[in-house]
Amino acid sequence: MVVRDCMTAIVETVRPDDDVATVREALRRRRIRQLPVVAAGRVVGIITDRDVRGVADAGSTVDAVMTPAPATVTPDTPVEVAAALLRERKIGALPVVLDHMLVGIVSESDLLGALVELCARLETTTVLTVECDEDAGAVSSIREIFGRHGATVAWISSVRTRGGKQTINVRVRMPPERGATELLTDAGFRVVSCTASPKL
Repeated sequence: MVVRDCMTAIVETVRPDDDVATVREALRRRRIRQLPVVAAGRVVGIITDRDVRGVADAGSTVDAVMTPAPATVTPDTPVEVAAALLRERKIGALPVVLDHMLVGIVSESDLLGALVELCARLETTTVLTVECDEDAGAVSSIREIFGRHGATVAWISSVRTRGGKQTINVRVRMPPERGATELLTDAGFRVVSCTASPKL
């Protein structure tokens, strides 16, 4: 699943020269916590309920309190990458951009919804834990290996460990005639555990 599948496509925005009162009203009316700040069609910042909460002067402008140059994702970003970015940056939402233009926003709530949907879709799957040397391309390689053999990766995550190593956890659904462990082992990965998981 990618961000396109769960993002909010119709996004209310504010301008850098809007005042804090305008932001507060938009957040209250839409019952949201973040607003992208857009100038000339491009995302230049993001402003949150936390940013405006302590501002005494409601006439202060957005550009004085927003977070400039926020982290963004594209519609094709995997949802697990978006979720990892939210966790790493300790933020609640990411503007979604395509060719530098705002096309949506994805929030913690959107990603939780995606998790629920993914779990509902799952049939019998295999959960594997893989250890390998630290390699930014390892997750993509595993996705590619399974994709070539008709498998569906439900989710995959990677954590750096000591000694220049990383641990990758992956849940995959694949045709029964092919063994997930064998595919990864043949590709040079070390599979340390493999567990069949029933349909959720």
